[in-house]
Amino acid sequence: MLTAALLAAAPALTQAQESSTRVTRAQVRQELADLASVGYQAGGGEDPTYPSKVQDAMQRLAAKRAAQSEYGAGTSGSSQTGAGHPAAQ
Repeated sequence: MLTAALLAAAPALTQAQESSTRVTRAQVRQELADLASVGYQAGGGEDPTYPSKVQDAMQRLAAKRAAQSEYGAGTSGSSQTGAGHPAAQ
């Protein structure tokens, strides 16, 4: 009985998992463009070095993104210095 219940529940569990990991075609295209920006060239055919090449590119992309976020790909907020506060004596 327990086995039958697990087998009956398996499709529902699989579907729930798939819906949280689905990506759109646009997201895949953007990821490929991002990987190309760090030197990865997706090619057709059989490439025995594919796993290592894409993993290296993903590491370079992660480093690029970290550098951009760390060194100000953009700034928000504001700062003021000096004006509006009397000097303490």
